[in-house]
Amino acid sequence: MLAEEPTRLRLINCDHRQMLATVRTGQAHLGVGVLDVLPDDLTTVELATFPQVLLVPEDHRLARRGSVALSDLAGASLVVPPQHRPHRVLLEQAMRAAGVDWTVAVEAEGWPLITHFVTLGVGLAIVNGCVPAPPGLVARPVTDLPSVTYHVVHQPAALSDPRIAGLLDRIRPRAH
Repeated sequence: MLAEEPTRLRLINCDHRQMLATVRTGQAHLGVGVLDVLPDDLTTVELATFPQVLLVPEDHRLARRGSVALSDLAGASLVVPPQHRPHRVLLEQAMRAAGVDWTVAVEAEGWPLITHFVTLGVGLAIVNGCVPAPPGLVARPVTDLPSVTYHVVHQPAALSDPRIAGLLDRIRPRAH
């Protein structure tokens, strides 16, 4: 159990570029994120893959469906990350390729804030499937968006520290 470890953990919340930089410079021992390209100078371990899902209020017309397509979002007002964020870039490209017109309800940084705005009724949001749907919302897979894979990243020599090796052992998936 991590609570029994003699060393404190400190979580740094940042985007994947910042995460890679903090691992490379030794500011962080481990990093977790969705990576566009796997770095060749760091060790990466696949953690989990999730579908992209639409967060929608329980009483919304799309909540009754088992899944949705981007075309179902025509005319929707969406809560999205700022323009420079990878998720926003992917979403804009996919919506454009699908010929779907939509509007920005609000730009928000981070899954908790995006989810909160959906809960407030500001708009709908497409998030990674690891983001829990709070009470009053449901998550529906978006069939024409790719799944996202989270990786843990560390310096190649990091596992020589038993604390880091132990933490990595606890968070990585077990082979069945």
